[in-house]
Amino acid sequence: MKRTLLFVTVLAFIFPALSAFGEEELKESSRINEIVAQIHETYDKIVDLKAGFVQTVEIYDFNVPYVSKGDLFIKKGKMRWDYHEPSRQQIFVDGGGFHYYVPEHKQVIRSRVGGRSDVHLPLQLLSGRGQLNEDFDISIEGEAPSGKGPVSLRLVPKKKMGLIKIVIRVAPSPQVGGLMIHEAVLHEENGNVSTSTFERIEINKGLKDNLFVFKVPKGVEVLDAP
Repeated sequence: MKRTLLFVTVLAFIFPALSAFGEEELKESSRINEIVAQIHETYDKIVDLKAGFVQTVEIYDFNVPYVSKGDLFIKKGKMRWDYHEPSRQQIFVDGGGFHYYVPEHKQVIRSRVGGRSDVHLPLQLLSGRGQLNEDFDISIEGEAPSGKGPVSLRLVPKKKMGLIKIVIRVAPSPQVGGLMIHEAVLHEENGNVSTSTFERIEINKGLKDNLFVFKVPKGVEVLDAP
């Protein structure tokens, strides 16, 4: 009889705890779905986008981070990065691959390999393409107490792509409503960490298509990546 009472007492403590744990998981899952839906809804309204960026790359086992600044342009599945500091570089990305141009070296690296995650992942994230829930396991890293301010999401790739995780910070957009990505932190398997912060974001300003077309300048060597 005593054992039975003890067993019942233990169950009385366990089941409420399990129930509460399940409720918390359910609440977080529901909140994540709500946030992801707001992100996709926002990017569905975006035809083109321009932003300034600051990019910090922390190389594993190297004490000094590499910081660069420039402008980012996105339109209809195409992307262009113009680096202004500390040196001039350009990266053009589209469905067919990418061009990486360094004027100082008079060289452009060209790749026609479609679908490379390291090339196309930033485009997919920053243009809202694809479905976050399908590509990543998502959890909330931090959120404003009111639930109306910035929120950080941890994205763990479901498929191997050279990354351990990505942390994105999204915040309300006064221009189109919903949530937009203002910062993306990529944690690579080799230990490198790359942080891109976006500012001065301009949406649907009518960017011209030729802005995303790379034309090889005269005297520049073209190298095809394997």
